[in-house]
Amino acid sequence: MTMRADKETLNNDLKITGSIFAYPYFLFPNVEIDEEGLANKIWGYICPPLEFGLLSPKDSPLINPLSEKAQSLSELGCLRILVCMGKKDDIIPLEIGVRFVEGVKESGWEGEVVYLEVDGGHSFQMHQPEYDEAKRMMKCYADFIHR
Repeated sequence: MTMRADKETLNNDLKITGSIFAYPYFLFPNVEIDEEGLANKIWGYICPPLEFGLLSPKDSPLINPLSEKAQSLSELGCLRILVCMGKKDDIIPLEIGVRFVEGVKESGWEGEVVYLEVDGGHSFQMHQPEYDEAKRMMKCYADFIHR
């Protein structure tokens, strides 16, 4: 949706000015990920290796926005993005978020990129909202949304 946001008309001329990527479910080649882990297994069911004539499902632009087959990140249809990653995430490694942010910056996209790293696991704030890191994360989200 973020890629198409400035190309399609939304009801009442609504504009998407920012996007939050919380623990983004991307897979990149050459990023250490548990081959038997949840992220890899789920994607294997969604996109079998031979789908779209790909040798690896990780080459699909549906899961890898840095793929050569993916639309350029310079065409993100918003003015700013927030990418949040958990240091203890056992599903999506930190390197995924870091590489995505680098890819956005290297694409020539002219928007603002905010990167937030929290000391928690995947979606920890849902189960531990009283945790200081969860409060810091929610404050960052709120500040991003209300700017």
